[in-house]
Amino acid sequence: MLYGLAIVLIPLFLGYLITLKNHRHMAIVNRVVSLCLYLILLVMGISLGQIDNILTELPQIGGTAFSLVVILLLSNIIGLVIYDKLQPMKRDKVNQDQLPSRLHLLIDSFKLIGITLLGGIIGYFTKGVVDFPLHASTYVLEVMIFGVGIQLRNSGIPLREVFFNKRGIYTSIVMVASSLIGGVISAFTLDLSLAKGLTFASAFGWYSLSSVLVNDAWGPIYGSIAFFNDISREILCLFLVPLFMRQFPSTAVGIGGATSLDCMLPIIQKSGGIQIVPLAISFGFIVNLAAPLLLAVFIGLEG
Repeated sequence: MLYGLAIVLIPLFLGYLITLKNHRHMAIVNRVVSLCLYLILLVMGISLGQIDNILTELPQIGGTAFSLVVILLLSNIIGLVIYDKLQPMKRDKVNQDQLPSRLHLLIDSFKLIGITLLGGIIGYFTKGVVDFPLHASTYVLEVMIFGVGIQLRNSGIPLREVFFNKRGIYTSIVMVASSLIGGVISAFTLDLSLAKGLTFASAFGWYSLSSVLVNDAWGPIYGSIAFFNDISREILCLFLVPLFMRQFPSTAVGIGGATSLDCMLPIIQKSGGIQIVPLAISFGFIVNLAAPLLLAVFIGLEG
């Protein structure tokens, strides 16, 4: 457990200490983070492809991931809608006519899936010929999280705004709690151990983190389940966020999980207006901090 915490929190903290004022330097950091993400998924795909009898395992991977995302999203929606009903958010009406292109965002998501599948093909045909370094994706993950720390520090998000936004705090609490409830339900429904069910529930859509940590702990099959579970959340939320935003703003922000701070933020802003951005930033920041902590704890319980 301590190892899992260390490989995530130490580079995140070190990255957060760095302030960059040069836009070119920040652009380089952004490119490195993106490159690391692709490398992580490629390596994970290669590891998956080199598993014996992988073709017979694919139905299990797809079925489990699909069941997980349905159970977890439904748990989140129920919990967050109840919160929105009990504590409605006062805000101005916004025009939802000009949303960012869902097609563009879908293409980006399918690129990530494609990279993983490419890695799987490479791994399948190089099995027994090329051995890739053990835990190679972990080293890439550390570089990526270091970059994420730099991004967070230089995003212009004051910590006071994050941690003193009451609705953001409450939304994150409801989202995390409902996810863990969904994780328990998933464990019993899908015949998983309780630790595994809670682990799959704890990434909140952060697929590059969950896939690596789970892959290292339990192997590429479970790592792939974690990846497809979390990236499916992102794909579904492209359509669910605008659907819920009008009547249930906290639900719209919360179901995005960790992605509410990055790729879902344009959708959230356009569908909810600028007034919803502080909530999304606060929620996303807190969830991004909670995910590595919870993943490390629950993975450690299984070990």
